[in-house]
Amino acid sequence: MSGQLCNPDKGCWLLSNCEWNEISYTCVHDPILELTLYTGFVYALIPIFLGIGILGGLGTGMIKRPILNLMLNYPASIATQVGDCFLFITTTLNSFLLFFEKHPDHPELPLINFDISIIFNQTIPLAWSVGAFLQQRIPQFGLYLFQLCFMLGAIPFLWKFTHSQKQLELDKRDKKVLIVEKIKTKEDMLNETNLDEKQLIQYENFYINDHKKIQIKNLCFIFGSFIVNQTIVLMRSNKYNNSIIGIDACTLENNLVLILILCANGIYTILVYWNKRNEEYYKDLVQYRPEFRYFTPKKTFWLYYLGGCAAGFSTGFIGMGGGIIMVSVLLHKKIIAREAAATSAFGTFMIALNSLIQLFLQKTITNEQMLIFFSLGIIGLIVITKPAYMLMNKFKVGYVVLIVDIISVTNNVFAITALIIINSTLYGFDIMLNYNQHC
Repeated sequence: MSGQLCNPDKGCWLLSNCEWNEISYTCVHDPILELTLYTGFVYALIPIFLGIGILGGLGTGMIKRPILNLMLNYPASIATQVGDCFLFITTTLNSFLLFFEKHPDHPELPLINFDISIIFNQTIPLAWSVGAFLQQRIPQFGLYLFQLCFMLGAIPFLWKFTHSQKQLELDKRDKKVLIVEKIKTKEDMLNETNLDEKQLIQYENFYINDHKKIQIKNLCFIFGSFIVNQTIVLMRSNKYNNSIIGIDACTLENNLVLILILCANGIYTILVYWNKRNEEYYKDLVQYRPEFRYFTPKKTFWLYYLGGCAAGFSTGFIGMGGGIIMVSVLLHKKIIAREAAATSAFGTFMIALNSLIQLFLQKTITNEQMLIFFSLGIIGLIVITKPAYMLMNKFKVGYVVLIVDIISVTNNVFAITALIIINSTLYGFDIMLNYNQHC
């Protein structure tokens, strides 16, 4: 931990030296991106870890503890900014690739479920803000403990889903389970139903829209939610950046902005909800894919809504876990693994846009360093993620995304445990019970 008081007899963790600054001994980290045999090895691991995390729909939060905190020992602020670089570049390119991926069961449909993405993204920005607000008010040990419990709790669920998805895919391959739903065309409906011409035209409109790789209306709902929430988020001050309207961080008004976010989010969500609910009502009238409804059954809507809340809060509070929660919710609702990972990855892209804004507001790394980190992210996507997509599509083994999720989570369990032991040994356990109060 750079800047941390240290004992010269014990020294500091990797890539840092315990130096006297005329007042006390503190840890001073080596220059960022200084190339040595050790750092070169770690930098070579980054694309691998990134590619695996993106493949599983978990984002780049999975590399923060094992790589940035443990193996490179980056100061907290630098690790956060480097993680934001990775998050933005990988999720942006990955989302672009996913737009053109084919659905394993229905190759003519997009892999991302945009209807579910709409629900997730109504809640993620607000929940992220609340989580980040609370995260600033707990000590380091509390944060490590929450992360550790979360990761340990996630492993059994991911293992269970891995087994069930593998069996499902084997059954499909052996024709024991058939894809019974055939998405009927307008001509099919004309021959099989008594729908009138107006209803048939409406049916065809739904059919055409669902088969588009880029669905403009749904994307407008998603990005509209981001703009509304992010504009209000920037009105708040925190320990990293100032309010765009000049509110001081240590005032009641600054915290009341969270209520404003809640109100704006609620109004926008109601408008989107009723629009999509009416759309599903007309889908029922024309008998368009009656088994696929996300807004009309209130229980289904609230499950995804609360799942988005949990994902956003987890990302803001412990800096990871949003992807795990989204994937788990989708798998629970019998969404296949590939679609679940893709939809989760697109949700992570919306979190990445928020992180990009925070990066430029807080930026202390140089543009050259930022470009290098962007490059590492691109390499991970091209070398690991994209070939893995191609292999999974070829061999129909979508459950592999859950195996790499378990690997990523297990890595984090070991990393967090190691960080607790190292920090308490070198700097004393008491240091992890303190937190920096910025007001």
